[in-house]
Amino acid sequence: MIEKSLFELLEQNHSYASILHWCGIDAFDYLDETLEDVCKIKNINTRVVAQALVKSSENSGYSYAQLNRLSPSELCNYLQHTHHHYSQRMLPVIEHHIQQTGLLQHQQYPQLLLLIKIFETFKADFLTHIAYENRVVFPYIKKLEKHTVNFKNSLWIDLKDFSIADFILKHHSDDDDMHNIRTLLNNYEVHASDKLAYKVLMHELKSFESDLKAHSLIEEDLLIPRAIKLEERLTQRAKDLIRLN
Repeated sequence: MIEKSLFELLEQNHSYASILHWCGIDAFDYLDETLEDVCKIKNINTRVVAQALVKSSENSGYSYAQLNRLSPSELCNYLQHTHHHYSQRMLPVIEHHIQQTGLLQHQQYPQLLLLIKIFETFKADFLTHIAYENRVVFPYIKKLEKHTVNFKNSLWIDLKDFSIADFILKHHSDDDDMHNIRTLLNNYEVHASDKLAYKVLMHELKSFESDLKAHSLIEEDLLIPRAIKLEERLTQRAKDLIRLN
């Protein structure tokens, strides 16, 4: 691996571009250099970078069956972790590659100039969305679970300003946020004759959208139904207590 040029590595696996970026290497500045030579130029440990590339090809995520066994709070923690991954790792590198490819190859791919603007709007809206979930939705669900385990009369105070129905409405309105990007790029279509940087960018955007859909399914199929049941159970319990009093 270390004796291959970065061009060869990226042709082999388009995902390597983001891994190299996180390791401090802007791959498209060194396409003709070997990985070993680039690491020497950048004063980066070659072994560490090579291991990161190998590890990126391994599937280390949770299976659906494993996720299905998590509690609502654990699902929230998992989703918060993915939010951090999106905001701190995936979005910055995709944005960088959009700007880089758009600057250098907009004559061949004029749609990239519009993509720069669309992605800027998408990024702002998406970060607002995940901040809302991290700040409001997930803490609410964790409170539901906490009250289920240890019911207290403070339930109404803790939960009065929000409900799962609020989240469902907002969640559906935010559905398919990448529609405009996907349409502009013709479903991320590439051809053998396309530039490597364009192929890599389309791969990153397509993979990102696929990951977002999987993330959304976890919320819709696992988290939301369980949260609704917790909410209904607690609401009924609180009403029963009021009736008894």
